[in-house]
Amino acid sequence: MAACGRNQDICMIRVRPHGILPLELWDLLTPDGGILWDHMRAPHFGEMLCDAVSKVWNGTAETRSEGCVSEEVCGFHTLHLAGGGAEAVLEAMRRGPWTWTTISSETTFAAEAGGRALLAERGLDGWVLDVGQSRFKLSGGSLRLQKARDWSRLPLRDDGLGIDIEKQRAELRLCLADFLKEMHKAVEQWPSGLVVALPSRLDDGGVPEGSSYTGMCGDADLVTDVMMMAGMPEVPAFVVNDAELAAASAHHEFDLVKPALVLTLGFGIGGAIVRDS
Repeated sequence: MAACGRNQDICMIRVRPHGILPLELWDLLTPDGGILWDHMRAPHFGEMLCDAVSKVWNGTAETRSEGCVSEEVCGFHTLHLAGGGAEAVLEAMRRGPWTWTTISSETTFAAEAGGRALLAERGLDGWVLDVGQSRFKLSGGSLRLQKARDWSRLPLRDDGLGIDIEKQRAELRLCLADFLKEMHKAVEQWPSGLVVALPSRLDDGGVPEGSSYTGMCGDADLVTDVMMMAGMPEVPAFVVNDAELAAASAHHEFDLVKPALVLTLGFGIGGAIVRDS
């Protein structure tokens, strides 16, 4: 579905990669009454993650936000790990009941291949911007840039602190626009299209429904405003959930035995299922 924000000349298109279903697994319930997110920095997180995902596999897992995990996920054949935290849990995850456990050769830029494939399908040579929760990643041609999140400018969302939402939205726009400008300065040209992976569930119009960034929820003009502020020409912007794009990357780079559950592990936990069709 296409939508235009305040900059009516830039078209934002919500993309759902074919055969991929995004999953909310960060709040899987754990035996202690907590959720998986609470234990991400625990010394034995790998074992806890394996137990939680094993329940997803056998159909007994529940999340705090959505209840029982979709039956479409049960009995998946392959577990594929991506993201900066993948290597640390690999050995533990190999003990799960699924048949295969694989890991991405890319950690930081795990979403790039899926973004490039999305652009190529449309005959475009563009950039892939991954707005991670702890760092921004941008690839264009043979060049890759990354920048750590400035926690002083973009603090972790805390709904109880009364942080100024409009100020935070403005800061995020400035940070992302400057990042695009940096790439433009390095390659000396603008792309013919832009893929933007956001760390949030997205509605049919590509509007985020929440993340660790204050104000991202409901910000329909984020992507188009950032492009306009960076001085980009009127090129299409394809918006996708970050876990969906990581799953699309895995699907294009690996001969995954499907159905396959793709987990992205970094600042948080993302998930998507690659289905048979």
